[in-house]
Amino acid sequence: VKFFQLLFIDLFGHFSSLSLSPFPLRNLALLFVTMDSQTRSKNPGNTNPKPYGSTVRGQKRGSRSYADGDPNNLPVKKPRTMVNPRQTGNKTVEPRTRRLSRQFWKAGDDKEDERPPRNCGNDAAIRVHPQFLHANATSHKWALGAFAELLDNSLDEACNGATYVHVDSTTNQKDGKSSMLIVQDNGGGMDPNRFRECLSLGYSRKRNVANTVGQYGNGFKTSTMRLGADAIVFTRSKGANGGNTTQSVGMLSYTYLYETRKSEAVVPTVDFELVDNNWVALTHDDRDKWFDNLETIVKWSPYVSQQAMFDQFDLLEEQGTQIVIYNLWDDDEGKLELDFDTDGHDIQLRGVNRDEKKIEMAKAYPNSRHFLTYRHSLRSYASILYLRLPPNFRIILRGKEVEHHSLLEDMMMTEDITYKPVASPELSLDEDMVAALKIGFVKDAHHHIDIQGFNVYHKNRLIKPFWRVWNAAGSDGRGVIGLLEANFIQPAHNKQGFERTALLARVENRLNKYQKTYWCKRCHEIGYAPRRLQKNLESGVTEAPASEEPAQCRPKRNSQKEATQPSVANTRHEIGLRNKTNGLGVSCKETRSVHKAAEFQKQKAQLEPQVKQPKARVQELEKRQKAFVESQLESSKAKIHDLEESQKVVDELVVELQRDRGLLESQLKVSQAKNQEFEKSQKAVMDVFQEERGRRDVTEDALRKKLRGAYDVMDTLKMKVNALEADQAFCKKVHMHML
Repeated sequence: VKFFQLLFIDLFGHFSSLSLSPFPLRNLALLFVTMDSQTRSKNPGNTNPKPYGSTVRGQKRGSRSYADGDPNNLPVKKPRTMVNPRQTGNKTVEPRTRRLSRQFWKAGDDKEDERPPRNCGNDAAIRVHPQFLHANATSHKWALGAFAELLDNSLDEACNGATYVHVDSTTNQKDGKSSMLIVQDNGGGMDPNRFRECLSLGYSRKRNVANTVGQYGNGFKTSTMRLGADAIVFTRSKGANGGNTTQSVGMLSYTYLYETRKSEAVVPTVDFELVDNNWVALTHDDRDKWFDNLETIVKWSPYVSQQAMFDQFDLLEEQGTQIVIYNLWDDDEGKLELDFDTDGHDIQLRGVNRDEKKIEMAKAYPNSRHFLTYRHSLRSYASILYLRLPPNFRIILRGKEVEHHSLLEDMMMTEDITYKPVASPELSLDEDMVAALKIGFVKDAHHHIDIQGFNVYHKNRLIKPFWRVWNAAGSDGRGVIGLLEANFIQPAHNKQGFERTALLARVENRLNKYQKTYWCKRCHEIGYAPRRLQKNLESGVTEAPASEEPAQCRPKRNSQKEATQPSVANTRHEIGLRNKTNGLGVSCKETRSVHKAAEFQKQKAQLEPQVKQPKARVQELEKRQKAFVESQLESSKAKIHDLEESQKVVDELVVELQRDRGLLESQLKVSQAKNQEFEKSQKAVMDVFQEERGRRDVTEDALRKKLRGAYDVMDTLKMKVNALEADQAFCKKVHMHML
């Protein structure tokens, strides 16, 4: 025993003479204390006492300690016995590490000149190849659809107490420049069993749960692998049925599997359990495997050390889950597919999903902004992603809450239609086969912009945004949008569409019919020319009176002409006869002509007032119209005068704003200069810090190696001491017998 004490003092003095940082020396002392307590304790359990003043409930974050006093100070795994290649005569060659492509659509390509590892053996089990992770993620053609999967998982935790989901970005600690995604909620978290179910392929507990969209057990894997090559998950769960609180960390890394040429998908995980306010490792009867998993996670994680990784648990509350997605994918131009710079409170997409013309149109037409921006803006898409949000549940995007938006607020002239599909073998009797359809014009429809489509929800989740069912040539159908929740249609695996079935085809045909009927009936109300069906309806109403009016008036005009023309002819004829005869008397014909002339004059006198009356009315209408126009002109002049006065005020305000703008720009330049200086100084400090951290890690690794060697020496010495004690006891027994 004295020999061991002298050996410890010698080793500790040797390490102290190296002028090392106090952190490794503290670890060394803690290890010696732990070894001494393990040799003296009769019950080999937790060797560290509870931290002073700490409690399990109501304590501050980060106050809980790990079983060995420090998360970096977990018991060191003994090195395994390795065969020296020099003894076997085999020459070892370091394998050439493959590099994963940073572009998503090229990451699944395998080089033909690289021979894949052999998987044949006596084990007949079929394994999941790592490339399946990438192939499975290609179901998400649209990156924002992958975000929706992660939001769905957090929203489903509202029944377990979740009140928010926070989507944010941060910087990778190892390289100090690349961006990472963080999706965090305060739901119920996952215990170790459920955590492994989540990381498994094809397992889902939501298949038969009401009001949940998930049913394939594929969303988490496809969404994380679509956004980035690697993901690390931290989760904490309260113990069920009075059990202890647990926390777990697992890594789903395509980079690790690809570059290490794994032949099957491996997801390393480690678990902890809170016992007496200390986090104790749950090794599941395989301590070496637990340490191997922890070493793999730390090595391939985005964190610089094991301590930095364990610090992520402090961000969780009593329960919750945090997903960190790193090594994000690049686009075809080598730029990051996700845009974090354009809007500090949004995550946008680059490439074909971004249309600058639509972005400018969204500023001019605010009631149509979701149609124009949802393809590239996560904030716009998330605001209409759910038909309803649970009470007190918030979606927070980069520090700012996403305002939930109902598309009904963008509609006008709405009509309600009850849609009930025809019963078929695809529908079960338990399903709600009736759906309420809202159809109308978007409020910006009078501007004649090309916006149309039906927004189809399934169990509160938007599956088909602005589904265009009528692709008409020209402007037919523009401005018509609809809202429908169809729980009887089966969504596809990526939840960006529905399964192509006969039922979906019938729904599409019915929506097409509804849109055509609504458009032809009401398109003239927003400024379009009436369509063919509307023209036929109008001709049947307006053309019939127009054809009847000439028919009523025409006989009167003909009777007048027939009564007038014979009288004039007869008069001329009788006058001619009278001139020829030179008679003094009046003939019967002359008498008749006189009577006819009198009748003609009488009819003329009767018709003249009827002709003068419309003229008077026309003159009166002209006077009224002239007075109305003059009053309108006066009011217009007054309005023009008011506008001119307001324009002068606006001009003065513009001058003041320009002056203020100049002052603000000068202040902004000064602030930017100060900010640049601060960033330079911060970068210098970070460089020094990284350099110091690297030196510390190297020193710590060297000390760990020496400690392992010391352990081996101590084991050897213990064996010798035991042998000496046995010899001493044997000698005593021999001596006693001799006496």
